[in-house]
Amino acid sequence: MDNSNKVLIATATYNEVENIATLINDIFVKVPECEILVVDDNSPDGTGKLLNDLKSKNSKIHVINRAGKLGLGTAHLAIMEYALKNNFGTLITMDADFSHHPKYLPTMLEKMKTHDFVTGSRYVEGGHCEYGVYRKLVSKTANFLSRFLLGIHLNECTTSYRGFKSFLLKELLSKNIKSNGYSFFVESIFYVCRISKNVTEFPIVFEDRKHGVSKISKKEIVKSVLTLMRLTVKRIF
Repeated sequence: MDNSNKVLIATATYNEVENIATLINDIFVKVPECEILVVDDNSPDGTGKLLNDLKSKNSKIHVINRAGKLGLGTAHLAIMEYALKNNFGTLITMDADFSHHPKYLPTMLEKMKTHDFVTGSRYVEGGHCEYGVYRKLVSKTANFLSRFLLGIHLNECTTSYRGFKSFLLKELLSKNIKSNGYSFFVESIFYVCRISKNVTEFPIVFEDRKHGVSKISKKEIVKSVLTLMRLTVKRIF
């Protein structure tokens, strides 16, 4: 059976009860043929319960309910494992708060026909980021350092709005990625660009979240700096 056309669109949630049902509906509007996976880290606001209700009504919705807040990086590793185990040809990951708008999904899938990896980018011509001054400065600095120190030839290194061919997932899972928070996205793209040169990006408007609050802490920023240092040493030696 040829599963190369099977598409999984996935996200990770923690306290996204105000966003997730609308997001799922909008994804199906844009990509009716896809299946959706959500990994929820036991959200105290009831996100997991809502997801289980949605799952019971639609066989194309899949949910992994985890016991606690285990980290965004481990959630995305679980997503990759699920996509491989269930023979999806293409995986697209995205945030659950509408900062990654589903309207870009058809463009992502079109580009996945000719590329191994695609990312939606705030930092190419035509892209835009709606962050405030401080968060935009942090984001631009992180992306600049990732490109400069790690030799990544993409302008966007820190977002989760990404498309992967299935063979890349197998390779990434073999790399023993250590980052369990937001720095997972830098570490994973570091390996992606070492595995394949057939990668590309396209402009998106990165919108500020519709509901809820950002979960990026100062601790996560410190962990990201340490990840950059570790990967820089790995690249050199």
